[in-house]
Amino acid sequence: MATPRGVFCLEGQWDENLTDTSSVRPALELLERLGYIQFIHKDVATVPELDHFLERWARRAYSDFAVGYFAMHGESSKLRLSNGNVVPLHHIAQHLEGRCGGRRLYFGSCSVMNASDASLTDFLKLTGAELICGYTKDVDWLDSAAFDVAFLGHLANGTQRKLLTTAHWSAVTQKLGFRILYSDGRKNSR
Repeated sequence: MATPRGVFCLEGQWDENLTDTSSVRPALELLERLGYIQFIHKDVATVPELDHFLERWARRAYSDFAVGYFAMHGESSKLRLSNGNVVPLHHIAQHLEGRCGGRRLYFGSCSVMNASDASLTDFLKLTGAELICGYTKDVDWLDSAAFDVAFLGHLANGTQRKLLTTAHWSAVTQKLGFRILYSDGRKNSR
């Protein structure tokens, strides 16, 4: 069996309560155990932590981890790492400028993709990413986690269109406000 493609996950702090155990890590572990992906998972709560791990991921040594998965709270064009630590997408684009060739970025964060086509296209051009995708509205955590399990294995292997064009998943993406933009100009909710 071929080595599964890699997912590099940066997960924000979901709750300020230190006893909260919410995490996407079990979903990643399930996908890895099933042989769909391999993964690296890092927690980030501050901008310097985010920048540090983005810098590390962009290195050639991690080119097999072609999917950047940002699992955290969000709002239109911004990621919320923790309370008081909000980062605009443009910050990420500048930090990864020209370093994402062949990579796919998935913002598993509420409303982040609720942005203009122009700003998202600029993000793609600046980073050189193959595609960006995520949610345009606030989503239920369990609904998005279920979608992530189905979607991440396909995204890592470049077969996301196969999944997204089925009637069932098309309805799910509609409900979640899922949006995807490709570097070649294709865009759609699938």
